[in-house]
Amino acid sequence: MGKLHLKSFVSGVCLGSVLFAGITYASASKLISLDVIQQPTTFYFDGIPKSPPEGHDSFLYKNTTYVPLRFVAENLGKSVIYDGKTASVYIGQLPATKMLSKLQAVELIRQTYGQDFPQNAVVEYHHTNENGHYVIHVYSEIVNNVSTGDSYTRSYGWYAVNPSSGSVQRIL
Repeated sequence: MGKLHLKSFVSGVCLGSVLFAGITYASASKLISLDVIQQPTTFYFDGIPKSPPEGHDSFLYKNTTYVPLRFVAENLGKSVIYDGKTASVYIGQLPATKMLSKLQAVELIRQTYGQDFPQNAVVEYHHTNENGHYVIHVYSEIVNNVSTGDSYTRSYGWYAVNPSSGSVQRIL
C-alpha cells in the first residue's frame, strides 16, 4: 500500500507541475510596474483647450507624456479601432491590404518552428528592421545556480517576418 501512495503522490506532483508550467507558458503579455507622475494636463487642439474623460488622465514617465490615444485621435477627427485578437490599433482608415500584426508574427514562428525549440522557449517580438519586417527572437533563460540566481540566455534563433506576405526568413 505504501508504494501505491508514493506513486500517486509523485504522479500528482508531476501532473500539477506540467499544468502550471503550461499556464505560465500560455501567458503572452507582460505585467510591468512603472513609477509615473500623474498631473493635470491641458490639451489644446487648434487653440481650443480640451480634457480627456474622467479616469483617463495623462501621465509623465521618463520625461515623456503619455495620453489616452482615443482622446487624441478623436479630437483630430480620426476613428480608433482596437482589435484584441491581433493586439492591433487602427487610427483612421484601415490598411488597404491585410497585414500580420506583431502578435500574429510571433504565433506564426511558434506554429512553423515550434518543434525546433523547447516548449518553454520564449518567442518574442524584438523590433522592426529597416525593411519593415518584424524581427522575432526565440530564447530560453537558463538558471545556472538557483541559490545565487545566476543565469544565461540560450538563443534558438532570430527570424524576420514580412508583415505583408507572411514570409519568414531565419536571420541568425
